[in-house]
Amino acid sequence: MESLILQEDEETKYKFSPLGLNFTKSKEWDGASSDAKWLWPWISPFKGKLLLGLCLFSIATLCAIAIPKMVAMSIDEILVNHQDKKAFWITALLSIIILKITADLNYKWIVTKAGQKMTKQLREDVFYKLGVFPLAFFDKNSSGRLISRCVNDISNLSSFFTANFFTVISDIVVVIGCVFVMASISFYAAAIVVLTLIPMAVYMLNVSQAQMRWGREMRNTLSKLSSHSADTMNNLSILHSQPFSSKWSRRHKRIQQTYVRQTTRAILIWGSFSSVHILVMGVTYAFIIAIGVHQLKNNQLTIGNFIAMCTYVALIFGPFFEISEKLNTLVTALGSAKRLRAILPQKELNAEWNEPINPLPPKGDILFRNVHFHYREDKSLFKDLTLTLPEGEVTALVGRTGSGKTTLAHLILSLYPIQSGTIFWGEENLCDIGAMRRSRWISHVSQDLFLFTDTLRENIRLWREEIQDEQIIDRLKRVGLWDKAQSLKGGLDMVVKAETLPFSQGEKQLLLLCRALLQDPRLLVFDEATANLDQLSEEEWLKHIDELFQGRTTLFIAHRLETLRLATQIIVLEYGVVKKIIKKPKGEAIREEDLH
Repeated sequence: MESLILQEDEETKYKFSPLGLNFTKSKEWDGASSDAKWLWPWISPFKGKLLLGLCLFSIATLCAIAIPKMVAMSIDEILVNHQDKKAFWITALLSIIILKITADLNYKWIVTKAGQKMTKQLREDVFYKLGVFPLAFFDKNSSGRLISRCVNDISNLSSFFTANFFTVISDIVVVIGCVFVMASISFYAAAIVVLTLIPMAVYMLNVSQAQMRWGREMRNTLSKLSSHSADTMNNLSILHSQPFSSKWSRRHKRIQQTYVRQTTRAILIWGSFSSVHILVMGVTYAFIIAIGVHQLKNNQLTIGNFIAMCTYVALIFGPFFEISEKLNTLVTALGSAKRLRAILPQKELNAEWNEPINPLPPKGDILFRNVHFHYREDKSLFKDLTLTLPEGEVTALVGRTGSGKTTLAHLILSLYPIQSGTIFWGEENLCDIGAMRRSRWISHVSQDLFLFTDTLRENIRLWREEIQDEQIIDRLKRVGLWDKAQSLKGGLDMVVKAETLPFSQGEKQLLLLCRALLQDPRLLVFDEATANLDQLSEEEWLKHIDELFQGRTTLFIAHRLETLRLATQIIVLEYGVVKKIIKKPKGEAIREEDLH
């Protein structure tokens, strides 16, 4: 991504004009063809089925146009001319009706089934892409904005992957075909229909353009509403206890009111088109009936053709209304495609997760060489940072808040891209090690205590089926949590949920330590890993920590002097600069004054 910040659609003032020619301005449709082409990689695997669906759709469409004419011929031959061919005409009519229904149902089934698979694949690709973005991407984009794009926009796009796209084409073909058939029956009737369709088509395109422009505003507002709701859920304890919570509620109300105004405007415009459509269809019917009656009196029209002519009016105006409705859906889908392209510029093979797994861990020291990193372009955190984490030893990282301790840990984990310099693990560039290999040999325990909504077993082993219950139980015993786990309903099969979490903060911390014990990594990154443990729990944990650290390169971020006993190297950071490096034997205490 050229920029980590997702840009919302530009909002500009738009004046709706029912019969204006604003829809002809190319800038309003700028990029629409590119957005449609972007979808092709998800469509192409199903092109064979879609081609079959297209053939069936063509048959269904031609049958729809032919049926009224067949009915007219049957009426004239059987009821008017009293021809003795009833069986032939009834058989022919029933055959074409059955053919139409069969082709229609089958093409919709084929296209809908393929469309669901396309949507599923798109969701998987977007979900994968979110999983490989650096943390900086999530720092700069609100959760509501991402949810809006990854849920709402993909749902909108599903309309592109269903029968809607074919149905729009079918309706257009039906309208044009019916006009031509009407012209063969009565030129004047066809001329009246064309004269009414032209202004209605202009009206429809202007409504679609308005819906597209206003749809952008509605999506932006909905994104803000989602972000505000997510912030509310994450900070309920603060909002309930502070007097400014009422102002926060008013802010939510303002966003809601904006969204209601935008939605109401869109509904009213669409409603106006719907009402005008019904009025125009009624007036057209009146003219067609008048012309038909006149031609019947003058023997210029048969009864069957008169009925067919009236039927074609319904076939023209019915699909015409559906075209405008489905066109709005497709336009919205293209707008969603434009927004998703910012996250997923092109379809990518998930090569990083399908990479051949190197069974051997990297070996050697962790070396930061001339590393430059910043969150903001105008303010660097690390400038020409150079330091070494010796292989197989414990390095403690200390410093004031904001000195860059957690950031340094995140750089080792490749959660943020560095601007320049290199981080080596032995002879290998740490940033070039694949995700699968990194996840196998690097373990991270942070101060952010997050558990998934899944069983206790899966929260500990992280869905690695090769890890057996016996191993999990052994690790739980080592950190003193087995008795608690046994007391839970279902034991390891109990589903952990945030809202009914049976663990304290300290116990959650111990669960995260169990994950690290089970992984058997070669590089450990601990960010305040004992921050939520009480003194007794920490002392118990320290008794078993030697096994976890033995032979592993470890970066340990801590504030408590007691935990510094584990380290053989202490790095003191101050505002992104290495102020001091202290070497000491393992187990030796350190005094606070030694850190200054």
